[in-house]
Amino acid sequence: MKRVAIIGGGIAGLAAAWELHKGGAKVTLLESRPRLGGVIVTKRDRGWLLEGGPDSFLTTKPAAVELIREVGLGDDLILSQSRRVYVMTRGALHRVPEGLHLTVPTRAWPLLKSGLFSWRGKLRMLSERWRRASPPEGDESLGAFVRRRFGREAFEKLAEPLMAGIHLAPGDRLSLKSTFPRFAEMEREHGSLIRAMKGSPVAGPVSPFASLRGGVGALVERLVERMPGVEFRTGVAVRRIERGYRLVFEGGTQTADAVIVAAPAPAAADLLAFLDDGLADALRAIDYVGSATVSLGWPREAVPRELDGTGFVIPRAEAGAILACTWSSSKFEGRAPDGRVLVRCFVPPEGLGASNSQMVDRAREVLVRALGVTAEPVFADVARWEGANPVYAVGHEQRVRAVEVRSAQWPNLFLTGAAYRGLGLPDCISDGRATGRAALRILTP
Repeated sequence: MKRVAIIGGGIAGLAAAWELHKGGAKVTLLESRPRLGGVIVTKRDRGWLLEGGPDSFLTTKPAAVELIREVGLGDDLILSQSRRVYVMTRGALHRVPEGLHLTVPTRAWPLLKSGLFSWRGKLRMLSERWRRASPPEGDESLGAFVRRRFGREAFEKLAEPLMAGIHLAPGDRLSLKSTFPRFAEMEREHGSLIRAMKGSPVAGPVSPFASLRGGVGALVERLVERMPGVEFRTGVAVRRIERGYRLVFEGGTQTADAVIVAAPAPAAADLLAFLDDGLADALRAIDYVGSATVSLGWPREAVPRELDGTGFVIPRAEAGAILACTWSSSKFEGRAPDGRVLVRCFVPPEGLGASNSQMVDRAREVLVRALGVTAEPVFADVARWEGANPVYAVGHEQRVRAVEVRSAQWPNLFLTGAAYRGLGLPDCISDGRATGRAALRILTP
């Protein structure tokens, strides 16, 4: 059996390795960090369960749940304990009205009762059903689309803040086709998103977000455990890929019949520049930004406000130190010791210049206003992600296509990961598995 080298030990690389392992291929996975999992980092400390990266995944996209069940973790699946989300504006928390699908109001009365929007904003949103469809040629920013269909308030107070945990770039940079392609399809097919969703089942109490009792990191641990034939090499930073698929790293080389590059696009560009500078240039056209998370814990009695939901988001125009806050111990069971609460704040890219202690202090200042908590936290943890988040900017499809066309000139070379066809865990797992199957088909006689 021929050997496949996978560069990058994040979830996409691990998912590709899983498919190759099942098919009997010889697999070597090389990861520059001392650990596997990429942005998945789960810490367990004296009853606290902290997620430095993603803390959940959508069940409406089945890839993550399917893999979890395949590796024997189905009994550890847990659903979010609430669907309730708040928006913090002008220092107050407003519940997102029931029946809103991002910005599409499927029920008028909850929206009309909400204090989040002005009367003008509410009427503008509800009038979308009668607004003529006028999609532009080619791609469009998410910001332009939501303003055009639902108005300025819907974008600034709802759509953009709700995306903060996934797409850290401003909504006016993001590609509609690459972030919410279904919206473009609904407008094209029905002329109105409200009309397109007429008759859709109203969201019930069950959340579409799930996790694992042991945290998302439990999936990484189980995957590695279930692939004993795969050679995992951590702390090995590949410097370049040469012709004949010779991988060069400090202290040695590795040859392979096929290579799967599951590293972020900028790192992939550096690896492939020696092989194909045109492919490297295409990869560098995909932009990245950084972020950080701040996890804080208190005794339950130190938090005056009931944490009766999954957390709150802040409109970008009002956000400072943080973009959003997840109430981790309310969102999923087993995230804090008995009698304690755990929250997690999201620091925007422009806040990365602060020290860890400054990030903690600034996040606390926001929580004083939002939750009334003034006590010192009994637990604090910061996770930094410098340049780890790809930006699906307007024209992203064309940039990915340019990468695909150029990489197709190299037989047995594959690219996978969050940079291309989806950011969330289900998308990365799906893409990684598809890439692993494609490599297996080529290499199997």
